[in-house]
Amino acid sequence: MEQLIAQAAHLLIALGGAYYLALWFALIVWTFQDIQTRTRSVIAQIFATLLVVLFSVPGALLYLLMRPRETLEEQYERALEEEYLIQDLETAGRCPHCQRPVQDDFQFCPYCRAPLKQLCIACGRLLSLDWPHCPYCGTQQPTEEGDVTVQERRSPLEAVQRALGRTPGGRRPEKTLPENEATTLPPGWSRSMRENEPDTSKLPRA
Repeated sequence: MEQLIAQAAHLLIALGGAYYLALWFALIVWTFQDIQTRTRSVIAQIFATLLVVLFSVPGALLYLLMRPRETLEEQYERALEEEYLIQDLETAGRCPHCQRPVQDDFQFCPYCRAPLKQLCIACGRLLSLDWPHCPYCGTQQPTEEGDVTVQERRSPLEAVQRALGRTPGGRRPEKTLPENEATTLPPGWSRSMRENEPDTSKLPRA
């Protein structure tokens, strides 16, 4: 009976030792792989691995407290995001053609005359060149200048003036005479002079 208990105790000790060795080896491998993804420093990699080799589970706990928070891949992605943000901030207030500073309400660049924004064909608000619809009135914007369905871009004031039959300068367009009427007028006469000419057909003849 005592011999069976002793054999069972030896078996348990052997299984415990094997489990401990397997855990110790797994912690060493995991620590070495993990530290390689977080730093390129050879000294830091050796120190973290030796910490687990010498102290096993307590060494792994110490490594978890001391290891870098971000991996190399996370650091690379964060650096790319910061670079993109910096580029966006640098190009936000600059002309995309000449890279000179411009303001948000500029329709054209004052230096190279490049178009920066477009006027809405309905409400006349400034829109980005790549917006297909106006966010203020919802009107679809023209995409090609040569398309026959494209309406002429103009400000609301010009649209009202043209609807009233006036030119953008505030004057009504002059009416041109028909070709046959213009040829019958004497030289130097205009249509207004012809209309104001007195009717001599009813005057008594001498």
